[in-house]
Amino acid sequence: MPESIPLFLAAVAVGCYIQTVTGFALGIFVLTVVTLTQVASIPVTATALNIMNLMLASVVVLPRLRQVNWRLVVLSLAGGLPAMAVGVFALGYLDRNAEHLLHLLLGVIIFAAGAVMARRPHQRDTLSSPPAFIGAGALGGFFGGLFSISGPPVVYQFYRQPVPAATLRLTLVALFSLTSLGRLTVVSLHGDLTGDVLRTGLMSLPVVALVSWLGHRYPPPLSEPAMRRLVFLLLMLSGGAVTLLALL
Repeated sequence: MPESIPLFLAAVAVGCYIQTVTGFALGIFVLTVVTLTQVASIPVTATALNIMNLMLASVVVLPRLRQVNWRLVVLSLAGGLPAMAVGVFALGYLDRNAEHLLHLLLGVIIFAAGAVMARRPHQRDTLSSPPAFIGAGALGGFFGGLFSISGPPVVYQFYRQPVPAATLRLTLVALFSLTSLGRLTVVSLHGDLTGDVLRTGLMSLPVVALVSWLGHRYPPPLSEPAMRRLVFLLLMLSGGAVTLLALL
């Protein structure tokens, strides 16, 4: 583990920077590194990511609360929180009884995240109906319960809306932080908030705080399409590596 800490923190830094400038990706890169190097279990890392998401939100969102679209957050949480609780219990079952299936599912979800980032969805002229946000929130919440990766369905739904991109990014970070808070509550009540989880999460907080500030202060000198193509490539490589490991 000590030899792997720099690699783990590097994954946290990359994921945190991308999440700051796009709205999601922190969990994907950290879980990819954990799965490939086996420095920690998926359940421990998924819960530690919740702690990281709260730190990221405190740096990125708290100074800009008025810029968050709270209506979209509430609608997404209405579907996301109940489904998230189901995902947490599904993670526990799969980790005990079907670890290879758990890794394969993680690889597939990372591929799905890459597909979301590959191209910007067709933007609507008006906001989607409330049930559409609740449904996307439920699907994202289930994946968030499993892996702390609730991004793909929610990001796709949000980026279809006629809302400025900067507002969408802040709203996504706020939504994921509240989902993380809910997940931490469920895990705590279930007795799984262990010392390993706390050490892993707290060890990462300085990196999350610094990189999230840097990401907001110094966004990459890339156009949005170029940034999406780069993230798409990284996600495809990550998803391919995790899927191959699970199949082998």
